[in-house]
Amino acid sequence: MVASLTAISGPYTGSWNGIYLGVTEDGYELEHTFYSEPVRGDNLGDSIQDEVLRGQDVYVNYTLIEHNKGIAAPSVGQANSSIHWPTGISGFNAVGANGQVGVIGDTLSEYASSLVLTAQASTPAAASPASITFPGAILARNFPIRVLYASRLRRIPIRMVCLPVAGGTGAGDQYSPTIYYYTTT
Repeated sequence: MVASLTAISGPYTGSWNGIYLGVTEDGYELEHTFYSEPVRGDNLGDSIQDEVLRGQDVYVNYTLIEHNKGIAAPSVGQANSSIHWPTGISGFNAVGANGQVGVIGDTLSEYASSLVLTAQASTPAAASPASITFPGAILARNFPIRVLYASRLRRIPIRMVCLPVAGGTGAGDQYSPTIYYYTTT
């Protein structure tokens, strides 16, 4: 008898700010890092008795293998790429010319845009989920992006941080459980 297995696989395409990112080496990896404050009491020494929720960070990691689409395509970013790089973006007041520092202290949320991952049709992944939308995605800081200029395939490792987005419009929304990082269909 054959064992029953519910495996899901299938490629996804990605776009940032509506622009196709190109082919990835091994797909897109969604990463969650959860934070909490441990509750410890002298009654149990150093034992964790509970934890207080302190939020989370959400990242999307991938490696591009089409340098000219993801990094050098006309749009927004390093040498006018499709991804917002911290420097070298003409038309944005927060950054300097390519290779310059840019404006220190500027907030990056104004440059974040939607990262949309879409499953290829007719694959098991097509409905699990069919698409994932990260409305506030931007190139993560403190992550080295290394581009090898050689006779080898130009692989570009990318890490995008997904900023939380408020689901409502009121002043209290900053503390609301309707804040989200992404939606799925």
